[in-house]
Amino acid sequence: MPDVFIVTTRTDLREIIRDALADALRGQETLAPELMSAEEIGKRVRVHARTVRNWVLHGCPHVRAGRKLRFRESDVIQWLEERGS
Repeated sequence: MPDVFIVTTRTDLREIIRDALADALRGQETLAPELMSAEEIGKRVRVHARTVRNWVLHGCPHVRAGRKLRFRESDVIQWLEERGS
């Protein structure tokens, strides 16, 4: 079988890769749940954002993104249920 060389431009190659990635990811759900700010969590559970930040001192599950706190809603709800809040 003879070697085949395809000549393409950088722009064409980017488009081919972008299309291949879009096809590969189509229909897949996000693996990581959305991270929410203290303000967003506070609105969801009807408390002030300061209260949410205070919960961190008492063991509320969270993720630090630099100096910012981020929360997964399902983890916070489960934590609150376990505490009987």
